[in-house]
Amino acid sequence: MNLSKNILLPLTLLAALATPALADGPKITWDLDDALKQVDRQADDFQSAMARVEVVRRDNGGSELSRETGTVFMDKKGNIRLNVDGDDPRTLMVTKSYLYIHYPKQERVESYKLSKHKGRMEPYIRLGFTNSGKDLKDDYLLTSLGERDIDSNRTLGLELTPEKEKARAVMGKAQLWIDQASWMPAQQVISASSKGEEITLTYSFVARNLQLNPDLFSTKWPRGTDKQKM
Repeated sequence: MNLSKNILLPLTLLAALATPALADGPKITWDLDDALKQVDRQADDFQSAMARVEVVRRDNGGSELSRETGTVFMDKKGNIRLNVDGDDPRTLMVTKSYLYIHYPKQERVESYKLSKHKGRMEPYIRLGFTNSGKDLKDDYLLTSLGERDIDSNRTLGLELTPEKEKARAVMGKAQLWIDQASWMPAQQVISASSKGEEITLTYSFVARNLQLNPDLFSTKWPRGTDKQKM
């Protein structure tokens, strides 16, 4: 299954599609409830998103474990596809119930049932994309982190601590930095309680509500692929 022609848009096109960021101007002090209402407005008509992403993993002491780049796609159902760049590329696919990791060079795909692998961090990539402000308020204890610039984006920060103890055992907390121009994530910092790691995802060239090819989220793999249940 060759999807490269359908999914790899030139970065210049992505830049044109991305919502302009606020560069200069006065700082705005946002009331938490007002900020969540803005997130609600973004979520109301959300259909899809596409972005470049840098993923950095660090250990408890802050030492960098890995740094990778890729392209992420998401639809309103919360399906996620992350194409990781590099000499040994792979594709991560997250559905409601499963995580798939496809290694095309090795002709292998691993499938993880999320109910059995509750420590996986990949589903948390959805934070801020498909969640409404009400969802965040219902599921997390929210604290405002103020404002900061990430690249050229003026962002508002929220710290999210899961309300449920079972959820806190997997994800201790997360920082969600929201672009004030688009009210979509500019950065997520996820602390993984179960592994003692911190994962930082920084987004660029974010474009929303594109007509993505449905095959992007297909779990049909090329013929001959070795399918392994983990």
